[in-house]
Amino acid sequence: MTAQFVVAMIADERDSLPKWVTERLDAVPGLEVRYKRCTTEDQLLAIAKDADFIWTRAQNLVLTPEVLPKLSKCKAIFRSGSGMDGYPIEEAAQLGMHMCNCPESISESVAEHAVALLLDTARQVTASDRFMRGETTNRPRFNWHVTGRTLGLVGFGRIARRVVELLAGFKLKVLCYDPFASPEDMKAMGVTTTELDSLLSQADFVSLHCPLTDRTRHLIGKRELALMKPNAILVNTSRGPVIDEPALLEALRNGTIGGAALDVTDPVPPIKGGPIFDVPNLVLTPHSAAMSADFQRNFFEASIQVILDAMAGKLESHSINKHLMLNAESFIMHVTWFLSTKV
Repeated sequence: MTAQFVVAMIADERDSLPKWVTERLDAVPGLEVRYKRCTTEDQLLAIAKDADFIWTRAQNLVLTPEVLPKLSKCKAIFRSGSGMDGYPIEEAAQLGMHMCNCPESISESVAEHAVALLLDTARQVTASDRFMRGETTNRPRFNWHVTGRTLGLVGFGRIARRVVELLAGFKLKVLCYDPFASPEDMKAMGVTTTELDSLLSQADFVSLHCPLTDRTRHLIGKRELALMKPNAILVNTSRGPVIDEPALLEALRNGTIGGAALDVTDPVPPIKGGPIFDVPNLVLTPHSAAMSADFQRNFFEASIQVILDAMAGKLESHSINKHLMLNAESFIMHVTWFLSTKV
């Protein structure tokens, strides 16, 4: 039977994916999936030039702005997982291509990890363990009391919303800065929307949940850290470059803020023996927030569902650039109307 919908998986060979994943996709009527780990433009075009849908994951190796116009049939580019830094989001929108992801595949695990880092740092669990093992002579001076404090969220996507739910028992006042989120959605969860500077100056705990873009790179720098309370804790499970790392290390050393917990650094992994390892009031984990015993199953179940939705024409359900496409379409319609009136 002739395929009605062609998917090009450009990040993996068929045999490198779980067998149950490829078998599930093989069983979908009208679906053809091609597999090739592409590291060059030629390899990409060989399997994806006439594909309806491009599927990838993790780091983007070949999807450049220059190659997009050559993918003439492509309706959407899908990155399994969450982070979209390094992908040509705006350029895809200009060509009418949806850029999609599936953060629901990792949101539960990342939210749990963010909460774990916050509680670990607030209650000085890792620092106390180091002291008890004799790895340091610095006995933790005090623990932060969590209940009734103020939590500041930067970003209000699936992960941040789940963090609010998981911490509900601590009766926190929750503030959020997200210029793209609905204030009504925040209000429905008992969250108060505010500007970033106000959030930083009020929060006892700040948790970062925003994507890495040109706008958010070094969103938290020396000026922003200086706005925070001296005992405040900063948690980052988003992307390392959202924080100006040297400025953070300086703030931790001189007591500008009380502590930090990072699952992501800049670079990832951090430079071996670098200054980040010499800061005692800093907890580090190796970009493992999304990992759990259920990770693989959740990751690929969500990915398969996005492919099925795309086949059904539901491209907007996971699109992160649909608002840009609407703007582009409106612009084109306006220009077309303007030119028609001048003929």
